[in-house]
Amino acid sequence: MNKVKVSTYQEDAVFERLAEPENPRGFFIEVVDMLEDAVDQLMRRAFRQEEYAVKYAIEPLLNGKGPLADLHIRLKLIFALGLISYEVSQDIERFIRLRDFLVNDIHDHRFGEECVKDHLNRLHSLQNISMMQIDEPTDNADPVLQQLQLNRRDQVIRSALLLAVSGVLSELSKDSPI
Repeated sequence: MNKVKVSTYQEDAVFERLAEPENPRGFFIEVVDMLEDAVDQLMRRAFRQEEYAVKYAIEPLLNGKGPLADLHIRLKLIFALGLISYEVSQDIERFIRLRDFLVNDIHDHRFGEECVKDHLNRLHSLQNISMMQIDEPTDNADPVLQQLQLNRRDQVIRSALLLAVSGVLSELSKDSPI
């Protein structure tokens, strides 16, 4: 992933918005919503900004039932145009799949659970972020200590995700895409 300068304001807004959800389901719903907004803004910056073009060509393509209304189609297009890297495109798709998995699963999961970590281990944006090694809580430990260890593990993973999401969003907020 290319290094793109992220404004402190943008990073703060990302961190603030992602601090609210209490569980991975809410977190990834918010992540995908933010990514969808950023992809939309990138698409709009890529097109001509003349009033006629916006009103009669761009808006019908992007809004409602237009052919570019679907996030997956937009991702393919901005990748094909060279606006984002393959890794960023894959990560966004993986964030969407993880969100869909968590939304459709009746269980509330933790960030450190295997089913969530399996998805996270595939993210390119997390490969560049070193997470401190955290031992798995022992089953025979004091229940209070075990809960503290689980909370700590979840917080480390969540912090790494905040940085990863911020990096992907910064890739999508390039000044001059074309």
